[in-house]
Amino acid sequence: MSRIKKAVYEEPQELIEMEKRLMPLMLLEANEGESVEGITRLQKLIFLAQKEGDGIDEEYQFKPGKYGPYSRPLYDDVDRLVDEDFISESIEPNPFGNEKKVYELEDNGEQLLENPSQFVDNPGELRDSIEKIKEEYNEMGFWELLEYVYENYPKMAENSELNI
Repeated sequence: MSRIKKAVYEEPQELIEMEKRLMPLMLLEANEGESVEGITRLQKLIFLAQKEGDGIDEEYQFKPGKYGPYSRPLYDDVDRLVDEDFISESIEPNPFGNEKKVYELEDNGEQLLENPSQFVDNPGELRDSIEKIKEEYNEMGFWELLEYVYENYPKMAENSELNI
């Protein structure tokens, strides 16, 4: 039995968790599968999708973190999606000589997204909203993205270690 079928037919709680995890999967699918560079960027894109996307429920609760909005459950879900081979995580150097994680959708993730209506009532609306958010914000420079989030959602910058 594939991981996808197992996830679909497990306990109801597993279905609820998979419904929530569709957001990061759809984010990685958007814009023809364009990768997302860094967990901080991925967190900000999901945050913006929930705040600015049409018809997107706030599945993930965010709190002010060291780099703006942060959701531990989202972080854990991304790790789990990597562990279950729904998304890939590679390490690349960033311009400052540090390492960043780069996320992409795997074949298992693509298969799961072939029939998202088993998890959500409005998969088309959800996909469209996430697509718009990724188109608008994924190409922004890292500092530009943080500045946008800090300016438009100042409560989320309260605990920031950055002076933006």
